[in-house]
Amino acid sequence: MKRGMAWPIAVAGILGLTVAANVWLIRIATGDPSFAIEENYYQRGVHWDDEMAQRAHNAELGWRLLATLSPIERGRGADLHVALNDSAVAPIADASVVVWAVHVARANDPVEVTLHSSAPGQYVARVPIERAGLWELRIDVHRGADRFTSTERLDARSAHP
Repeated sequence: MKRGMAWPIAVAGILGLTVAANVWLIRIATGDPSFAIEENYYQRGVHWDDEMAQRAHNAELGWRLLATLSPIERGRGADLHVALNDSAVAPIADASVVVWAVHVARANDPVEVTLHSSAPGQYVARVPIERAGLWELRIDVHRGADRFTSTERLDARSAHP
């Protein structure tokens, strides 16, 4: 080795090690399945007043919603049942119910389903979920000119422990 080459080789080695470490860290950071970013979070922030107005409208309507999940069957998902009543506890029929579901620990895999009416005020759909645990359900109900929204958190359990 030529005299005076040790320093440039050491500097090149340290730079190479730094680049390799950064590539490794980027790979770990982007490969985490539990990492998620709220979809359209900026637009949600810009329209915060609209969300507050919707919450006030929900209270004005007085509608009540009860969501339940059946146990998860491997390969088939779970049944989501939503009971919807007005302020007089009368069932709300002929509504359009859409649910956006996301597993709290793996929020990168959201599921959207449209529920169908099984009886007056009763709505159901099979949700293609396979993971047990806490799920957040964002429920959007339309009937005529009325819109009702609700966010529920349900613990999904497996049918076979």
